[in-house]
Amino acid sequence: MSLIVVVAGLTAVRRILLRERHHFDTPSVDELGTLCTAQRVYERTHPDKGFASSLSQLGPNSSDALIDPLLATGNKDGYVFILTAAPRDAHGRVTHYSIVAIPQKYRRGVLSFYIDETGVERFTRENRAATVSDSPVP
Repeated sequence: MSLIVVVAGLTAVRRILLRERHHFDTPSVDELGTLCTAQRVYERTHPDKGFASSLSQLGPNSSDALIDPLLATGNKDGYVFILTAAPRDAHGRVTHYSIVAIPQKYRRGVLSFYIDETGVERFTRENRAATVSDSPVP
């Protein structure tokens, strides 16, 4: 079974469990969940490396192929997705990361999102990237 299918299945289960968040049920939130799940799978598959340090490491052109080709480009559904990995630890592992989803065009009602290895999705209505200090998605 393809790892993309496994990640997509895990993301679907996660979405069902979080259905009460319907007003935040946007493609960008779904994709952040997909990326977080892909990072967990990548970390388990590569314990010597830790988390992926780029979207391309999670994409279909990698040996893991955990996310779809469009998401691996960092541009999907009107959002730009940016993965930032912390410096490697003393053992060469990436132990922390964050991902932001920024609208390609800011306008009223469009949100920016943030997620990190904790899996807590955060958002802002302001014309900027969301951060770890912003409110969690309810």
